[in-house]
Amino acid sequence: MALRISGLILTPIALPLIVVGSASAQIVASELATVTQTIAGTELEVVYSRPSLRGRALIFGGIHPIGEAWTGGANEATELRLSKDVTIGGVTVPAGGYSVWFDVQEGNEWRAMLHEDTTMYHGPHPPIDEEQIIVPVSREKGEDMVETLEWGFEDLGWNDATVTLAWGQERLRMHVEVDAGITLEVPEDEAARYVGEWRIDDSGDRPDPQEIEEALGSPDLDDLTRRYYEAMRDTPTERTVEIVHDPDTGWLFRTDPEFAPLFATFSGLDGTDPRFEILVPRGEGFFVLTRSLGGQLMGFYPEFSPIAEFLFDDQGRAVSFEVRNPDDQIVMTGERVGG
Repeated sequence: MALRISGLILTPIALPLIVVGSASAQIVASELATVTQTIAGTELEVVYSRPSLRGRALIFGGIHPIGEAWTGGANEATELRLSKDVTIGGVTVPAGGYSVWFDVQEGNEWRAMLHEDTTMYHGPHPPIDEEQIIVPVSREKGEDMVETLEWGFEDLGWNDATVTLAWGQERLRMHVEVDAGITLEVPEDEAARYVGEWRIDDSGDRPDPQEIEEALGSPDLDDLTRRYYEAMRDTPTERTVEIVHDPDTGWLFRTDPEFAPLFATFSGLDGTDPRFEILVPRGEGFFVLTRSLGGQLMGFYPEFSPIAEFLFDDQGRAVSFEVRNPDDQIVMTGERVGG
C-alpha cells in the first residue's frame, strides 16, 4: 500500500532485477543472467553467463591469465546495453550495446574495453584496442567469498551508480553517470538570497483532523503509519525552518527537524539529518521541491512535485514564498524571520 505524506507518495523502492535463464532452456555449466537498473530515465542492462569457482581459489593469474583480456563472464561475451548516452569513469559512452573486456593486470587500476561487436565468444580474447571505447576500472578485495560470478549495481544516486562485478573475493567497479537534463546546483551568490530562517505554515498540506483521529483509532494501523499520523497531530502547522546552502554540492535545502527523521526511517538512513527538501531551480524565484533523505535526492518527478515561488524586497532578497501543488492549490506559505 502506498502512503501519502506531505505531498509525497511513498512506494517500495525498485531494486536491480536479476533474471536467470529459463529452466526449460538448455542446461549449461554457466547459466545466462541479466541485471537491469534504471537511473534518471536511462536503462542499463548487463547480460552475462555466470561461472562458479568450484573449488578454484585464484582467479586472475589462475583461472584467467594476467595480461589477457577477459569478458567478465563465460560462454558468449558479456554485453552492456545502454538506452541513452552515459558517462563511465569520465568517458562518454553512446547509447547502444557493447561487449565488455577487462584488461587483466597485477595491480588495482584496470581498464575495460567496450567493443562494438557483441557477438564474440569469450575466447579467443580480443586485444584492448584504443580505437574502441576504453573506460577506467577499479579493482578491490571483498570480505565475502562469492561462489558464482555476479554483476550488479551499487551506490545508487539520483543520476549515478557503480556497476560492479563480484567473483570470489575479486570486486571490479565502474562509476556511471547519467545526464538527467536538470540542474540542481545554485551558485553561492544566488543562494544567499534565500538562505536564512523562515516561519512556515503547511496547514494546506495536512490531513483533516478528523481523518487523523480516525486513523489513530484503528487497531490495524502499523507502527510507521501511526508515527506519521502522530506527527501530523502533534507537529504545529506553523513552525520555524531554515533554508541552507551546501557548498560541496551547491544544492539549496529546506530543513525540517520535525519531519526529516520520520522520512529517514522509510529508507533506513540517518534520522538526525534535518535536510528535508531540495529546492531545484527552474527560473528566478521559482523552485521545484523534491524530497531529500540524508542530504540525497530521493527522486525527481517535476510533473508531480510542488513549486515554490519567492517574492523579493528592493534589495533582491527573498522575503516570502508560496508553495503550490500540481493542482495549483497553496499547500505552504513562508515568511523570512532571520538570516
